[in-house]
Amino acid sequence: MRTDYKFLNLCGAVYNQGNLIFTGSGKELLSPVGNRVARYDLVRSVNKASSFECLKDVRCMDLSEGEGLMVVVDADGRGVFVNWEAEVALEVVNFKPGVTMVKISHNERYLAVVTGREVQIWSTPPNKVLQYRSVHLLKRIAVTSSDVTSLKWSSCDRYLLLGSDDCTVRLVPLQTPSLHAQKKADSTYLGMKPHVTLSAHRCPIINVFFANSSNTLIYSASSDRTVAVWQMTDRDRYQQHLDHNGKPPKVEENEQEEEEEEEQQEHEEGEEGSDAPPTTTELTLKNWKIKKRFFLEHDARLQTIEYHNKSGLLFAGFKNGVFGIYTTKPDVRCVHTLSITEQKISSVAVNKTGDWVAFGSEKLGQLLVWEWQSETYVLKQQSHYHDVSTVAFSPDGAVVATSSDDGKVKIWNGSTGFCFSTFRDHQGPVSEVRFANNHTLWSASADGTVRGYDLKKYKQFRVLQPPVSAQISCFAIDPSGELIAGGSLTEPDVYLWSSQTSQVLEVFSGHEGPISGIDFHQSGTVLATSSWDKTVRIWGVYSSSTSKVATGGMTSTEAITFNSEVITLRFSPDGLKLCVLTLNGDMALYNTEDTNDITPLRTVSVHRDVKGGWRSAEATNPFKGQSARHFDTISWSPDSQGILLAGNSKWIALYGAEQSHLLQKWEVTNNRSLDGMSDVYDYRAVTEAGNIHNLDLADDDSEDDIRKVTKLPGAQRGDQGKRKKTRPVARSKCVQFSPTGKEWAAATTDGLLLYSTEVDAKRFNPTFLAMGLTPMGVYGELEKGNYVVALLKALRLNDNDVCTRVLHGIPAQEIPFVADNVPAELLVSVLELLCRELGENRNVERVMRWACHMLSRNGVYLQKHASATASGAPADGQLQATLKLLHQHVVKKTADLARLSEQNKHTLAFLDVAGGLEWNVNEGKRKEAEAEEEEVRQLGHKVRAKDAGGYEDGVAVEADEASSEASNDAVAELPEVEAAADVEEDSQEEDLEEAQPKKVVKKVKKGIKRKAVPAERVPSGKKKKIVRKRK
Repeated sequence: MRTDYKFLNLCGAVYNQGNLIFTGSGKELLSPVGNRVARYDLVRSVNKASSFECLKDVRCMDLSEGEGLMVVVDADGRGVFVNWEAEVALEVVNFKPGVTMVKISHNERYLAVVTGREVQIWSTPPNKVLQYRSVHLLKRIAVTSSDVTSLKWSSCDRYLLLGSDDCTVRLVPLQTPSLHAQKKADSTYLGMKPHVTLSAHRCPIINVFFANSSNTLIYSASSDRTVAVWQMTDRDRYQQHLDHNGKPPKVEENEQEEEEEEEQQEHEEGEEGSDAPPTTTELTLKNWKIKKRFFLEHDARLQTIEYHNKSGLLFAGFKNGVFGIYTTKPDVRCVHTLSITEQKISSVAVNKTGDWVAFGSEKLGQLLVWEWQSETYVLKQQSHYHDVSTVAFSPDGAVVATSSDDGKVKIWNGSTGFCFSTFRDHQGPVSEVRFANNHTLWSASADGTVRGYDLKKYKQFRVLQPPVSAQISCFAIDPSGELIAGGSLTEPDVYLWSSQTSQVLEVFSGHEGPISGIDFHQSGTVLATSSWDKTVRIWGVYSSSTSKVATGGMTSTEAITFNSEVITLRFSPDGLKLCVLTLNGDMALYNTEDTNDITPLRTVSVHRDVKGGWRSAEATNPFKGQSARHFDTISWSPDSQGILLAGNSKWIALYGAEQSHLLQKWEVTNNRSLDGMSDVYDYRAVTEAGNIHNLDLADDDSEDDIRKVTKLPGAQRGDQGKRKKTRPVARSKCVQFSPTGKEWAAATTDGLLLYSTEVDAKRFNPTFLAMGLTPMGVYGELEKGNYVVALLKALRLNDNDVCTRVLHGIPAQEIPFVADNVPAELLVSVLELLCRELGENRNVERVMRWACHMLSRNGVYLQKHASATASGAPADGQLQATLKLLHQHVVKKTADLARLSEQNKHTLAFLDVAGGLEWNVNEGKRKEAEAEEEEVRQLGHKVRAKDAGGYEDGVAVEADEASSEASNDAVAELPEVEAAADVEEDSQEEDLEEAQPKKVVKKVKKGIKRKAVPAERVPSGKKKKIVRKRK
C-alpha cells in the first residue's frame, strides 16, 4: 500500500478575496484561493494551485513584469517572496498588520507596501546573488490624512501616485527633488512640500493611473463614478510663492543649510543602487491642472476600475454586478456593458493586449474572463456558496462530482481542474453523490428526492421519492446500477427503488433511529445499513428465505449492536470486509466473505488520531471538545488494502486493512484563518464577551451592511445556526479514492483537495543501479542500435527524461521486437511511462503502438495478475491502477480527436478541395487524352476488322468493297503520311524554339507529341483527308 500521497491541486474554489493578476503573456490568470494562489492557463484550459502556502488567507499579491518574482501577503501582514517559475519561497517578511496593497517597481528592485495611511518601501531579493536577509525596509511615507486606497509606480520608478479616502491624489517622490530650477532663478529654497496634492473629487478615490510613458498625464476615479484627468503644465511651482516684488521670501541661513543637508542625504540614499535614468523634468516641481472631468454613465456606485494605456479604455466594475467599458479617446463614451453577477464586483484585471478582462466576485466566489470584442466568455467559474460536503469519482477517474449545502451538484474535470457542468434541481442541501457509470450520476438531498443526471446530455432524467415525506440522508447503488437504496433522516426506514421505473420496490423497517449509513455488497444481493440506534443491520435484497438473511422488506438478520451511535459504514471493493465507524472514536472491521455468517475481526480505537487543533468555541473547557471529535467518513482503496478516514478534524488518516495500523496522516491545510488549526490553545483570546476572534471589532458598519435588508427566517440555505462572525472550522466532510488508487480527494473547508502519488514523478528515483549505468551509457546503446538493452537500462535508471528519449528513439519497425523482449516484471513500468507520455500529448500514434504491442505480448501475465478471480490470488493493485489510468488516457484522447475532427470537418473539406484543384485539373486532362486515344484505337480495330471480313469483340463486321479499297489505299500511302507528319512536326518545333523560351517550348512539344496520332490507328477515310491537307 502506497503512502507517498502529496498535494496535487485545489479545485473546489476559484476566488476568495484580493486582487487578480494577468501574467505578462496575457495567457494566464492568477487568483487568490484561501491561503494559496490558483494559476489558470486560459489557452490550455488548465487550473493548478500553487504548492506554497501562506499562514492565513491571501489578502493581496503582485507579480513582477519579468514574472520572476512574486509577493504574496496574508491577512496578518506576513509577506512571502516567491520565485514564481519554480514556486519556491525565497524569504518571509512580517510587514505591519493590515496590509491592503503591494506593488513591485518596474525594475524589480523595490516593493511598495500599503498599511493604512502609511506606505513602506522595501528592497527585494537580488536575482542571482545569495544574501542573508536581503529584504529590508528603506523608507516610510505618510502623506495622507486617511487610508491609502490605490498606488502606482511611475515608469522611471522615482515617483509614487497615491489615492486615498480623503478624496485627494498625491504624487510623491522617493527622492528629494533637485533645486536646479531655483538655483538658475537665483532663488533660495522655499520650504514647500516635496509632494503634489491634487484635489477635485468629493468621494474616496478608487484607483489612479499614469496615462502615458512620460508620466505627465494622470487619471483618477472616485466611488461616485467621477473620473478626473490631470495634466502637468510648464509653470514651476515656486513661481506661485513669489512676493509682490517677484522675489521669493527670505529664509534663515541655518534653516536653509539644514534643509539642504537633509535633502542631499535623502538624495544619496535614494540614488544608492538605483539604475533608473534621471528625468529631465521633476514632476513635483511643476504645476498640475485638471484637464477635464467626466462621469461614468451608470446607476450604481463604482467599486473597482482599471485603465489600459495602449487602447485608452477604462474597465469599471460596479456594486450591482455590472461592468462597463469606456473609451477616453477622443471623448468619453460607453463601449460595452454587461451584468455578470448579482453581487458587487470585487476585483478587475486586464491583460497586456486589452482583449481579455477578468472579474472576481468575493461574495459568490465567481471568476470570469470576458473577451469584450467578440462578446464571449473565455473563463466562467463559480465556487460552491457553502463548503463542499461530498465528493465522488467516476469509474474511469476522469470526472469528479461535488455537492454542497447550497443545493448544487458540480461536475469537475479531474485533469484540468475546471467545472464544466452544474445542476441546480435540488431544493435543499445535497447529502451525497454517487456514480452508477461513467455517464450517470445520482444525488440525494434533504428535500426528499434522489435525482439522476445524464452526463451525455447534461440534464436530469430521473426523480426518486419515498412513499412518505422524508429527508434522504444517504443512499447507495448496487453494482448493476438498477437498484438504489436510500436512508431517511426523519424516518427509521430504508427505501429500495428501481432506477429504470422510479418505483419503490421495498421498504426495509427495523431500525429505531435515523439512518446514518448505507452500502451494497459487491455481489449486489446484500445491503448493510447503520443507524443512530447503535445498530448495523444486514438485509437480503433478492433472497426469499434464509436462516440469517430474511426476506427483503420484512426483518433483517440479528442486529449488530455497538456501544455508541454508528456514524457510517462501507464494504471493501473485494467484498471481504466491512468497516464501521462509531461516535466514540472506534473503527470496527468485520469479515463478510460469507454474507450469511458475518464475524468480527477487530476493533481499533482511532480517537487519538483525530485529536488536534483547539477551537475558539471551546472556551469553557477545551479538553472536553477534543474528546468529542471523531472520524465520520470512510473510503477504501481500490485494492482493499487501505482505509482512508476523515471527519470533524484537520487530520486525514490512512490505515492498513490487514493490521489496522496507522500508515500516514495528512493535515488538510496550514491556513490559520480557519478555526481548529492551532495545536496550543490561546487563552489570551478569551475575554468576558467571548473569544476575541468571534467578535466584530470594526469601528463602524460598512455601507453594504447598513443598506442590507434582513432576510426572512428560512430563506437562507446551509447551517441556520451559523453566526455572522464565527470563523469556519477546518474539517473534512468526505474523502474518496480514485479508481486507479493513485489519487484521493477530500471535501474540506478550503475546497476540493486532490492528493496524488505522481506529484514528484519528474524527480530522479533510481532503482537497481550499477556502477556503469549512466545516461550517457544508455544513449550510447541507443545509437549503436541495441534498443532492448537501452530500454532496460533506462527503466533501471528510472529517470523520466532518459526513458522518454529512449522510447521515442526506437524506430517504429523495431517496436514489436523490443516489446517481445521486455520482461513481464517491467510491464507496469512501461505502462506507467506510456500513461505519462499520453498525459503530456507526445506522439500519440507511437505511444498507442507501444501500448498495443505490450498488452498483446503479455496477455497471459495480465490474465494472471490483473484479476483476482483468475487464479484465486489477490490482484496486483499497482497493475490494476496502471491499466485503469491507461484506459482513462485512451478514452480522453479518443474523445479529443473526435471532437477536434467534428469541429474542423468543414475546414478539412475545404482544404481537401482547395489542395486538390490542381490535381483534379491535371487528372481531367489526362483522362480526356486517354479517352481520345481509346476512341481512335477502337476505330482502327474496326477498320482492320472490316478489311479482314472478320469479327471484332464478338460483333460481325460487314466489309463492303468500297471500304476495303479505301483501306488498301490508306495502307499504301501510310509511309508518305508518316513522313509528311514528321516534317511538319520538325518545322513547328523550329518555329517555337525561335519565338518562345525553352520552358514553353518543352510544354508545347509535349502537346504536339500528345496530339500526334499513329497512322495505323487512323481510319482509312480520315487518312486521305489528312494527306490532302498536308499536301
